[in-house]
Amino acid sequence: MNVAIKILEKKALKKLGKDKTNTNSENPYLEKVPVYKNGKVAKYKTQERPIPQGLSKNDAKILRKIRRRAYRWDMGFSCCCIPIRFGWSAIIGLIPVIGDFADFLMALALIKKASKVDGGLPKRLYGMMFTNIMLDLAIGFIPLIGDIADVFYRANTKNAWLLDAFLTEKAKALQAGVVQDPETGSIVEMPDELAGAEGDRDVETGVTRTGTMPSLATPAAVTPARSGRQTGDMTAAPQSALVAPVRNLTPPRAPIGGGLPGRQITPKQDPRDNRGKAGRR
Repeated sequence: MNVAIKILEKKALKKLGKDKTNTNSENPYLEKVPVYKNGKVAKYKTQERPIPQGLSKNDAKILRKIRRRAYRWDMGFSCCCIPIRFGWSAIIGLIPVIGDFADFLMALALIKKASKVDGGLPKRLYGMMFTNIMLDLAIGFIPLIGDIADVFYRANTKNAWLLDAFLTEKAKALQAGVVQDPETGSIVEMPDELAGAEGDRDVETGVTRTGTMPSLATPAAVTPARSGRQTGDMTAAPQSALVAPVRNLTPPRAPIGGGLPGRQITPKQDPRDNRGKAGRR
């Protein structure tokens, strides 16, 4: 991992020199982009600088926070009387001694935050950042002249650009999976420690999220049973054979007259019927 970090450090410093980026005066947080109309540049609009693709969520969050704080502390304000932007660092530095130490502690906290990127910062890059804030502290101790010089010397902006260059090269290497030494040409595979925690980066094959509900498996369809005719058997079982016999639970009805079952009861004849027969005789 140390070899890969050293190579990324070389590429970051080479990038800053090649791009000729003015790390002291160029805004690390905002940029101006052209707005085209009918194929021509109509105006420019100010927007936040994009985060390099391929960084982990932790690295992207740290880079955005470092950019924003460096802008507020070094370039957050403007005044019609002063033809240069200034920030909270210059305002706090006006307080003798205490203001200079407070400004130093804020800048040191910014470096500590930057060192929490995945895999850490290279030692040389960390040393350059610390040197910048030490020079800023030494300049602030000079009475009157130091307060004016503190407006022009922007240590936080310099450190933000150093981190930006390092993470930009790191993002390119993570997407490629390897990093090439610009001096020797040797190729080194990127270690997993620089890619962040597992599931922290969005990949093309899918995104792993903590706490999501796992997908339920689709139950297998139940195939209904088919009769013998449907299955093609030679002999099909009749429908009556497949139905269980139903037991008749209804009690037997009693015969007319209230007799016992199985005994025949002859009804009594009416005496008036005999009288009618005798008269006819």
